[in-house]
Amino acid sequence: MGLLDKLVKEGTEILKEVATEENKEKAADLLNSLKGAFEEHKDELKQFAESFQMETKTEEYKESYFEEVDDGKDCRERILEILANEFPQYAVKENVSPTTIGGTGRFMDYSIVVYENDIPKLIMMLIDKTTSYHREYRWSKEEAEKRGYPFINFIRHYPNTPEYISDRLHKYL
Repeated sequence: MGLLDKLVKEGTEILKEVATEENKEKAADLLNSLKGAFEEHKDELKQFAESFQMETKTEEYKESYFEEVDDGKDCRERILEILANEFPQYAVKENVSPTTIGGTGRFMDYSIVVYENDIPKLIMMLIDKTTSYHREYRWSKEEAEKRGYPFINFIRHYPNTPEYISDRLHKYL
């Protein structure tokens, strides 16, 4: 039974309960009007209900991104584990110098780089609150973007739940 059918059924039961002898006819007319409106707009209402349920599930799911995880692993370990389990077709290297993609100068190493056929598929940096202010970080990020490689950050002190990490990786891989 769908959400709208359930609402109509509950509404019918409520109207029957509250209707007195004097207003039973009015309650029946109201119920028939509601049923008619429901039937007339059934497809629109169902589409709205499904959309509403999907948004609610998404919001609840996103809230889980910020729940503390007590698995004894740090962000790096979780990322590597998810990459190994969900993306075994890719090669993964840690602490990769931007000079490997053609950069010259002083850079901050990329924390994790995911490769497909020896070509970077995704570059990740595990950073702290203020890391993005460092010149070496900005130069590394700019080098990756200049070469057209997707670049994302994970902030170490955030919960970085497995669901959050997995969702972000699935967007890029």
